[in-house]
Amino acid sequence: TTELFRWREIHQLNMAGNDRFDGPLMGILQAHSSDMEFLNSIFGFLQRRTGCFNGPKAEENFTTLINTLTFQQEAYRKADFKKKQGISDDDEEEERAAKRKAEQMEAEKKVKAEQFAKENAERIAKRKAAEEKKKAEEEKKAQEAAAGGGEKAAVDDKTEGEKEEEKKDKGDESDDDDESKGAKPVDNGGVTDRYSWTQTLQECQVVISAEQLGLTNGSVKSKLLDIDIKKKTMRVGVKGKEPLISGDLHQAVKLENTLWTIEDSSRVVITLEKVNQMEWWKCIMVGDQEINTRKVEPENSSLSDLDGDTRQTVEKMMYDQRQKSMGLPTSEEQKKQEMLSKFMTQHPEMDFSKCKFN
Repeated sequence: TTELFRWREIHQLNMAGNDRFDGPLMGILQAHSSDMEFLNSIFGFLQRRTGCFNGPKAEENFTTLINTLTFQQEAYRKADFKKKQGISDDDEEEERAAKRKAEQMEAEKKVKAEQFAKENAERIAKRKAAEEKKKAEEEKKAQEAAAGGGEKAAVDDKTEGEKEEEKKDKGDESDDDDESKGAKPVDNGGVTDRYSWTQTLQECQVVISAEQLGLTNGSVKSKLLDIDIKKKTMRVGVKGKEPLISGDLHQAVKLENTLWTIEDSSRVVITLEKVNQMEWWKCIMVGDQEINTRKVEPENSSLSDLDGDTRQTVEKMMYDQRQKSMGLPTSEEQKKQEMLSKFMTQHPEMDFSKCKFN
C-alpha cells in the first residue's frame, strides 16, 4: 500500500544512524540465551514501562511494528537471494529501476481494467435502454392499431421506423465522440470492397475472397500470394500485381500469434491478435471505413477475454468492491489482520485488551 511504501522510505533513511545503539544493545543481547528471548525482554519492557502497546497510540504502534517486521523479512529474503545469485550492490539501482517500471505497468494495467469494466457496463446499459425503448414503441404501436388508428397511421409508423433503422445503420447518433461515429458493425466488424472482417476483444479476422484477389474460385494457392504482416503494417495481394491491401493497421498486433490460411482454395483468412486486448477496433486498415464501436455487441467482452494478470486485477477489484458494500474488510485489510493475529498468537504475554483494531 501507499502507506507501507512511504514508511519504508522513511525507515531506510533512518537505518543509517541506528548503529549508535549497537554497543549497549549488544551487551543486552549477550545477556540472553537467544535472540527471541532478547526480543521478548524488549517487548516486556515496553509493555511494563511505557504506553507503547496499551496507550492511546497502541493501534498505530502495532501497525508500525507489523510494517517493521514485514520490512525486515523482505530485507532478509532480498539479501539471501542476492547472496545465492551472486548479485553485488552495484546492481541495486538497476533493480530499483526495474521495480519502478513494474509498479508503473501495474498501475497502467489497473487503469485499463477499470476502463474495461466501465465501458462494458455502459454498453450493456445502452443496449438495455434501447431494447426497452423499442419494446415501448411496439406496445404503443399495438395500442394505436387496436384503438383503430387507421391504416395511414400504421404506414406512417412503419416509415418512421424504417428511417430510424436507416439512421442507425449509418451510425448517425447524437454523440460527438469518435466511438459513436461510423457504420453499424457486422459481427462486430465490417465489410469493404476489398475484404470483410470480424473481431473479438483478443483478435480480428480478415477474410478476402478469390474474386477480391482477382482470382477464380478454387485457384487460390500460397505460391501466388504476396502477404507481409508486421506489427503495425500489412500488405496482401497477388504476386506481380498491385497489392489489394497495403498500409498501416488500426492498432499494433502480436506477430507471434498472427497467421493466415487458405480455405477451400477460395479465400484467404488472416487472424490478427491484438496487443491491446481491451479495445474494439474501428477498422482494420487506417483510412478504411470505420464502424461505430458503441454498437459492438458486448457478449464477447467478459473476464475470460482478458489475459491472466489483467483478469486477476479485475477480479480483485470486484471482490474489494463487494466487501466494501457489505462493510467487510478488503483483501489488503484482511492480510494486515492475519499478520496482526499471528503476532498476537506468538506473544501471549502481551495485553491487547485495551487496543482497538479496524
